[in-house]
Amino acid sequence: MVRAFLKFGLLSLLAVSIIVASCTKEDPVPMEPDDDDLPVDTTDNEVVEVNILNLLTNQVNELIIPTCENYQVKMNDLLSEVEGFVDNTDGTGLASVKSAYLEAYLAYQAVAVHDYYATANVNLVNTTNLYPVDVNLLNELIENGSYNFNTTAQQRANGFPALDYMLYGVDDVVSTFSNDSKRVQFLLELVNAMKDKADSLVDRWTGNLKENFINNGGVELGSSVSVQLNNILIYYEDHIRGNKVGLPIGLSGPNDTPIDPDPTKIEAYYQALQEGNNNISLTLLRAAIEEMEDIYLGTTSSGEDGISYEDLLLDKGQESLDTDIKAQFQAIYDQINSRSSISGDENLYNSIQALVTLYKSDLFPVLNVQDADGSNDGD
Repeated sequence: MVRAFLKFGLLSLLAVSIIVASCTKEDPVPMEPDDDDLPVDTTDNEVVEVNILNLLTNQVNELIIPTCENYQVKMNDLLSEVEGFVDNTDGTGLASVKSAYLEAYLAYQAVAVHDYYATANVNLVNTTNLYPVDVNLLNELIENGSYNFNTTAQQRANGFPALDYMLYGVDDVVSTFSNDSKRVQFLLELVNAMKDKADSLVDRWTGNLKENFINNGGVELGSSVSVQLNNILIYYEDHIRGNKVGLPIGLSGPNDTPIDPDPTKIEAYYQALQEGNNNISLTLLRAAIEEMEDIYLGTTSSGEDGISYEDLLLDKGQESLDTDIKAQFQAIYDQINSRSSISGDENLYNSIQALVTLYKSDLFPVLNVQDADGSNDGD
């Protein structure tokens, strides 16, 4: 594709130089905010390359790194509150831990959507948010005092699901911690391990990975655009559509295969159980959807819309597709806002699935990005 565009551009310039009087070609207008980046005789191919460079720069500087840094801050806050709770185990300390836990859990939702490069390399998702928690395994690890937060064997007794059970899953949390030094030690080491992963993400993204991401242009497989779009969609299908909504209501896989519904498989199950609704689960779901939308819109850390995938569509005259994608995000929010339970009907699931269809059947082809997953659930 790049060679074709280049060949076309060269032929166009040659034609213009020979027949200046008979026709004119309007110069492409560079996308905001970098008006000085392109010369007046830039070819269409060069426009695409510069726009992608600007897009990737915006993604890493205004979305990925700020998202990771926010998660790092929230995890440090959580660790600080846990340390205070350990020193003074009372109801006030527990309330502070719960508040910091929620803030960190919400911050995690955005980081996890970027499940590629640094995030994948530190195995963030599998060690931080696989649910439902295996309570028997968790209690066994605590009792034996033998645990490794990076092993596959502990994935179901790890991260936020483990914290959810420890903070909400017992009748008297304060007494339980006061009378069990092993549980206190596990809590401290767990949050420390989670904080270390947050630190690692920031270190990796602000290091050489940042420039490598920006300079890996194009849209072919292996390019940063391809890696980002494919991996956020895989995460969206598996962990947002599937785990957050599909498994609790009894749907799984690309063909919406019916399975036995299990309302206990919601995110933050023990907090939801204590509160008597799924509001916390829906709040976490919304935070993940919002990061997907921010990636599409190129929303900056200050809330502005930077150079984005939306801009690439508009440059190609795809206003209708852009409208459809934004409308589908709103449809998902409307579904979330209209309910207090993940279960009940399939409307929420269907609205989430509709975005997969728009990405795979429309967005990817328009941008010439190959669907690396290869599944047919965009049809």
